[in-house]
Amino acid sequence: MEFKHLEVFVKLVENLSFSAAAEELNISQPTVSLHIKQLEEELDTPLFIRSTRELKITEEGTILYREAKDLLQQRSSLIDRFINPNRKIVRLGSSTIPTGYILPFILSRFRRDHPNILIQVEEQNSYETIKRISARKVDAGIVGMKTDDENCEFRPIYQDEFVFITPNIPYYRALQQTKPDLKRLAQEPLIVRESGSAVKQNMELMLNTANISIESLHIITSINNIEVIKRLVAQGAGTSFISKIAVDDMIDRGELLAFSLEHIPHRYRDLYLVWNKKITLPAYLQEFLNCALEYSQNKFSKS
Repeated sequence: MEFKHLEVFVKLVENLSFSAAAEELNISQPTVSLHIKQLEEELDTPLFIRSTRELKITEEGTILYREAKDLLQQRSSLIDRFINPNRKIVRLGSSTIPTGYILPFILSRFRRDHPNILIQVEEQNSYETIKRISARKVDAGIVGMKTDDENCEFRPIYQDEFVFITPNIPYYRALQQTKPDLKRLAQEPLIVRESGSAVKQNMELMLNTANISIESLHIITSINNIEVIKRLVAQGAGTSFISKIAVDDMIDRGELLAFSLEHIPHRYRDLYLVWNKKITLPAYLQEFLNCALEYSQNKFSKS
């Protein structure tokens, strides 16, 4: 198995389009197809379900995606450490929502004042990110849950809101007019995040409050990538509970419908800046934490 195969595979999962993946990788579409064919043959398992209308990832593909993304991130960190042994590096872990919608603002601000510091970002679910910070495999991170890990300090920096998203089709437009409760929404086919995800944890808290068992749900697939979930819902493959900040643009463009979860406990959750409190932090890492806290107070508290 070659790293190039995994790089192509990850891009295809994140785009669900051979042409879009080829464009991002600056290679031809037949080359993308060849890499995926070779990977499937080597693993002796289909990673995608292909049809004339759409491309879907299989359960085996979802498992491989999580492992491949982690492996590629570790490879990048290892290369940087040897190429730039004396360069100051901030190693960040981040769960999906902060990576895409919170961290870019903070990094942009930090880079303006510290252009010579290398930033490495590893995207994993909240549970795994906290474990890696506790084990000192990354320096700090932003996550969607708080645990009782004795090594970690948690500081809330953003209040995240959940919504229920569906395709923008007549069936769901009519359902939206009826102002359905949570029990009615929970009857729809669901696309959920993987175990360890704070998004999934919050979904389960909302459902448990309404006495809705997880076993009663019609879960059609579990996926780690939030962008894939958004595209699948927009294409009519199912529905999902998701952070509003992640879908605001698609709602504005009419690609998705969002059902408000007003008056439902756990509709909101905090996103946390987290670091290992048992070690003495280098000055440049402390400066990053200060930057993140200051920026969250100035920008996100007004959102």
